[in-house]
Amino acid sequence: MGPTLSAEETREFVVDLVNATHDAAELDVRSNLHRVIVEWRATARILADPELTAQLTAPLPGRDHGEVPLHELRPDG
Repeated sequence: MGPTLSAEETREFVVDLVNATHDAAELDVRSNLHRVIVEWRATARILADPELTAQLTAPLPGRDHGEVPLHELRPDG
């Protein structure tokens, strides 16, 4: 079976692809389009392999430190 994305993942891919295509056409920035395609292709390949999906989505060993608040992710935060 080929790579399969969920409905939500497909929607996210289409949004990312449309935005990157717009940037390529309007701003002459093609690197974003290439990056989106490469990243989503990798996601689809991982999801197509149940063993790899299980390995990459399994909890990490050790203590879970929870979610990182958004303000900690921003360089100016």
